[in-house]
Amino acid sequence: MKILAASLTKPGGRKYNEDALCFDQQAGRAFAALADGLGGHRGGRIASAIAVETARSTFWQHGEGIGHLQGNLLETCARRANDALQQQQQEDPSLARMKTTLVLWACDGDQAVWGHVGDSRLYHFREGVLLSRTKDDSLPQKLADIGEISEEAIRHHEDRNRLTAVLDGGEGLRWHTDRSSISPGGEDAFLLCSDGFWELVTEAEMTALLAAAPSPEAWLNTMETRLLEQAPPDHDNYSVLAVWMR
Repeated sequence: MKILAASLTKPGGRKYNEDALCFDQQAGRAFAALADGLGGHRGGRIASAIAVETARSTFWQHGEGIGHLQGNLLETCARRANDALQQQQQEDPSLARMKTTLVLWACDGDQAVWGHVGDSRLYHFREGVLLSRTKDDSLPQKLADIGEISEEAIRHHEDRNRLTAVLDGGEGLRWHTDRSSISPGGEDAFLLCSDGFWELVTEAEMTALLAAAPSPEAWLNTMETRLLEQAPPDHDNYSVLAVWMR
């Protein structure tokens, strides 16, 4: 099984980029993280960087197999990231309002697990078909879940920035975990992205451009071109990380 990955993170139409991401693989295991910071440019940038780096170091400190832990390792990564935010807030009270979304993905060769909090998303494609996406922790997602608005309407809803759960250094982390076996001999693709990306690139566009892309880098480049074609001048930071398994 070969794992290919590509990523990009840009400030968009903003002065500061409050997103952070990473991808690592070693000894048959792979790990990816993406975070979108909130709470002012300083607080947001610090929060997302702390969350990604703490989750990354926690993951590689553990030698247990992903399958054995059934996703618990990623929740441990998220909880330690939340603790790290709390510690930084205690050391610097000016950061008391900082918070961040977080989406994590990991693979041990035959199984992938992922989890998230906030409205940064993970999409899972197999053989070019979208199988699933994470559900946002947001007010518009709740409205979509009860049928008051469509899933597509989440993108442009006036309350799309009203999140119902994030990493904020507080108690009661609401972490969501999912998993999937990797298709033997098949083609799995995972896309982690911040809301500044998925608000401007639809699932139909992701799927169509995936079918035409020869590599993860090419896929991201064509999606970024699509994003910039319709982005307003003051559009949000956007970050995206693609992982292909072949």
